[in-house]
Amino acid sequence: MDQKIAGVQTSPMAQRGAACYESWIMYVYDLFVLGFLNRFAWRCPTDKHLLPLFKNNIRTTHLDIGVGTGYYLKNSNIAPSVQLTLSDLSPNAIRVAKLRSGRPDAGEMLWDVTQPFPVPEGKYDKFDSVSMFYVLHCVPGPGKRKVVVFENVKNCMTADGVLTGATVLGKGVQDNFVGRRVRAHCIEDGVFDNADDDAETFIAALRENFNEVEVEVIGVSLVFRAVGPKFL
Repeated sequence: MDQKIAGVQTSPMAQRGAACYESWIMYVYDLFVLGFLNRFAWRCPTDKHLLPLFKNNIRTTHLDIGVGTGYYLKNSNIAPSVQLTLSDLSPNAIRVAKLRSGRPDAGEMLWDVTQPFPVPEGKYDKFDSVSMFYVLHCVPGPGKRKVVVFENVKNCMTADGVLTGATVLGKGVQDNFVGRRVRAHCIEDGVFDNADDDAETFIAALRENFNEVEVEVIGVSLVFRAVGPKFL
């Protein structure tokens, strides 16, 4: 059942996943997740695939969803002219990401992306670039229910806006030994809920909501770029 926590409409399962960013995990995330796991478990190295995708698709009004530790923001040399907004379910993650980004002027938004976009009072309600890296595999529920995220996100984008992101798949991919063990632990702890997430479901939803879609399965991760939201 959905509930409001700190004024945010969300679910207990979503809050459980976000809670890890209020813990010691924040201090090892870059080294362990973006370094070791991305390379050796998910087989999609951050520096080769994910960071360049993030850096090359930042426009004048940018929304980063699921900010983690702010690694991508810190390592992207974002121009001061970019109007930046940070969104997450973890206030601590937003605080750390804002500090590491070097942008004290960045907007902040607590938002569960399975819920409709909350137009922030006094902030930008339309963004011409949006990033959501490693968000979908943390969203509770099967892939067919998660795809509402793309509809919610496109509603806060400009007509020519670009969405980039990546997610660890759970179906139709082959884990190696490390990935299998880590995935089982993440699912048991409620950090992941992606056992039924397949590439086809997400790709179909991206194409339903955007005019131009580029996707690639790298290791066990789906990496995507979508341009031009489709509006009724």
